[in-house]
Amino acid sequence: MRIWVSVFIAVMFLSFLSAAQSVQSQQYTTATMTTLTTSTQPSTIVVDTETMTTNQTQSRSIFSAPVTIPGTHGVCGIYFQQPFNATAGSTLSGTFTSNSKVDFYVMTQGVFHSWSHQVVAGGNCTPSSLILSQHDTTSYNFTTTIPSTGLYQIIVNNLSESTVTAQLTASLSTTTPSMATVTVYSTTMQEYVQTIMQNSTGTLQASSGSMNTTLPIAIGVIIIILAVVAYTIRTKRNSSKK
Repeated sequence: MRIWVSVFIAVMFLSFLSAAQSVQSQQYTTATMTTLTTSTQPSTIVVDTETMTTNQTQSRSIFSAPVTIPGTHGVCGIYFQQPFNATAGSTLSGTFTSNSKVDFYVMTQGVFHSWSHQVVAGGNCTPSSLILSQHDTTSYNFTTTIPSTGLYQIIVNNLSESTVTAQLTASLSTTTPSMATVTVYSTTMQEYVQTIMQNSTGTLQASSGSMNTTLPIAIGVIIIILAVVAYTIRTKRNSSKK
């Protein structure tokens, strides 16, 4: 009985050695790497938005030159005229100087038409409904607002018998409201943190050797030898008992 147990143990040991020569299974390993990156970028935000009204002024010259007015031999004098077109609300401004006294007027085209006919006919020499007027002057700085859109006349009237030399400068300014939207911006530096995750997978494979062909043969021989030895011992024991 002890012999058979020894045979069984030997067979199991040899089988374990044989199994140890088989190919091992593959192994896979996955590693995850996390990286944090920090960057700073400018960030622009709107702080406030306002609508503002501004006035834009445009100016144009009406007249700027010396003027010579002959002396008069009539009742209402001889005049110089300078027509100009103007819009309501515009500003007429300028200066006037002369070497002798004259009358200075600014009037509408309608008033001028009536007054000029009276001058020719020897009627009323003083016009009415004037925008500006200055009598018996040698120097005059003037500024006035045009009441309505239309044609106007600047008149310099010489009532003397002498020739008058004068200098006239006049300009017209127009103011137009303009709407503008003003936006206030603020620029700050803002920090951004970005997370980058990377996965890497590696394969680990154990070395695999081919099965040793001599090992099964050796196992078989040992089993046969052990069986023969066991059979011989048993036979001898049975013979001795008889």
